[in-house]
Amino acid sequence: MSSPPSHARNTSRHPLIAVVAIALGAFSVVVSEFVPVGALPQISTSFGVSEGAAGLLVTLPALSGAVAAPVATVLMRRLDRRLAIIALTSLIAVTAVLSAAAPNFATLLVSRLILGISIGGVWATSVSAAARLVPARIVHTASSVVFGAIAVGSVVSVPSASLIADHTNWQMTFVAAAAVAVLSVVVQVLVLPKIPAADRVTMAHFTPLLRSLPAVVILAVVFLVVYAQFSAYTFVVPYLHDVTSLSTGAASGLLLGYGLLTIVGNFGGGALLGRSIRGTVVATLVAGVGGLLALSAGGTVTAAVCVGLALWGLSWGNAPVALQHWLYTFGQDKFSPEAVNASFTAVVQVAVASGSLFSGVAVNASGVRSSAVMGTVASGIACAVALVFMAVTARRNTTVAKEPTVVLVQEDARVSAVD
Repeated sequence: MSSPPSHARNTSRHPLIAVVAIALGAFSVVVSEFVPVGALPQISTSFGVSEGAAGLLVTLPALSGAVAAPVATVLMRRLDRRLAIIALTSLIAVTAVLSAAAPNFATLLVSRLILGISIGGVWATSVSAAARLVPARIVHTASSVVFGAIAVGSVVSVPSASLIADHTNWQMTFVAAAAVAVLSVVVQVLVLPKIPAADRVTMAHFTPLLRSLPAVVILAVVFLVVYAQFSAYTFVVPYLHDVTSLSTGAASGLLLGYGLLTIVGNFGGGALLGRSIRGTVVATLVAGVGGLLALSAGGTVTAAVCVGLALWGLSWGNAPVALQHWLYTFGQDKFSPEAVNASFTAVVQVAVASGSLFSGVAVNASGVRSSAVMGTVASGIACAVALVFMAVTARRNTTVAKEPTVVLVQEDARVSAVD
């Protein structure tokens, strides 16, 4: 697992307990962000909107989250991270309650738009804050806990929301999300120590990152991977119902299995990163393409869908960690850690918004199967871009490594001639 460098470490007496409190906030934001995916058919029917239009419930918070990530990082540059995390997690609870009580679709969209502030802020601050709570030797453990909470959130949010909405109503899915956020706030208030800001980030800190060609290419790959994910994932429940013809219980069971495999991918990928960053990234991207291809090409065959979901889950579980780690290897100490986090978060949220939005348009125009096809195409492009970029950088590094050797040989020859 990767984490940004820590410039101002502030270890607490019980660091891992404090890290768990931050991870709970990350868990609650993922649950709140994606519960509409599990309840999409019920929300669509309740408000009389198409499933494509209901996909805006994922698109809008992602858009506002993309803006909030860099803006919140700059505005909170002097703020104790403890207060920032508690405030952002509290806002999750407020927006979930507003969503549950929404009398019409427009009000529900507004509440989701506000949720984006928490999404951007939590994603941009959680990992770096957790890393600064622990001794340097267990920073990777702290990162694993936070990313693991995100993975677990993706596991429970969609299948749980699907079951809750099917047996009660879609409003109860947001009530459950609010309860998770409230519990997170209580734990954070009780156990989080003060966490002074490590970097006094300004907009100028983003310039070196955005001028770095390797960083921009990696962020482009991040965009494509996340775009592919949410092109397909936003409509995975209606896809399993309408294309694969699964019952609600069977679809929820498959999604639970998918989610469990994202956890395996998260922690297993973290171990592989220690051996080879590029190899892990390639394996992650190839598995993602294979999984989405099986899902889109074999959507009517349950066995193919199971294989596709398994590969897709393993890939997605490791993708954010592997890609962020890959980005840090090119940044080293040249970039502000919090600027990197904010930029990564902004790209992720723009991709979430774009994937769910354009997939919704395609679903309305061509049917739900088009969502998986769009995801497959974007995933394939991401894999191709990454492989070409790795080949080019490997060739350049080989050339650079050879140049000093040639000079030394020439110098040795000159010395020999003089002797």
